[in-house]
Amino acid sequence: MLTTKNLSLKKGNRQILDGINFEFPMSCITLILGRSGVGKSTLLRCLAQLETGYEGNISFDGYSLEALKGDERSKLVGFISQKYALFPHLTVAQNCMQPLQVIQKQDRERAFGTTLETLRLLGMQDYLDAYPERLSGGQQQRVAIARALVCNPRILLFDEPTSSLDPKNAQNLAEIMRALRSAGKGIVITTHDMNFAEQVQERTYSMN
Repeated sequence: MLTTKNLSLKKGNRQILDGINFEFPMSCITLILGRSGVGKSTLLRCLAQLETGYEGNISFDGYSLEALKGDERSKLVGFISQKYALFPHLTVAQNCMQPLQVIQKQDRERAFGTTLETLRLLGMQDYLDAYPERLSGGQQQRVAIARALVCNPRILLFDEPTSSLDPKNAQNLAEIMRALRSAGKGIVITTHDMNFAEQVQERTYSMN
């Protein structure tokens, strides 16, 4: 279980997060709801260790994420940003292999094998050599999910995942999330899309 205890973050004179105490279990889809500007995305970035300077503790099954090395954290938490953050100069395969080679120090052959297997799960195996600009929004998102999945993290963090998707792709995403949850993954989602939330929510937190 991923847990926050008294998680707080202040930037300048602005208190972004103030004493957040949340629990995110495995095999469960957890939604974080709230108006714009309340810190939902910042919370996810803290969980992914992309934000520094916070107070309090973020732990996974009792182990502090902050104390773990990058390759150890990559096996626990994966982050899919709202803008997907794919490298435009890298192919689909290269984007997905990057965390395996850079963070987990895998050789190219092993990283490619894991990447191909993961892209097959998401129906993107025919786009290995494509560049992000050639893909639709839904396809780019699947690549971003694959890039997070290649390290086999136990929990996945999705920041506003339907913001650039049409209803059909949003429904496809809901099916992917349910499949990941059934496979034992923990799923954490921030969203403004209440139609999507109704499709996937099992546990909900509100931020004010």
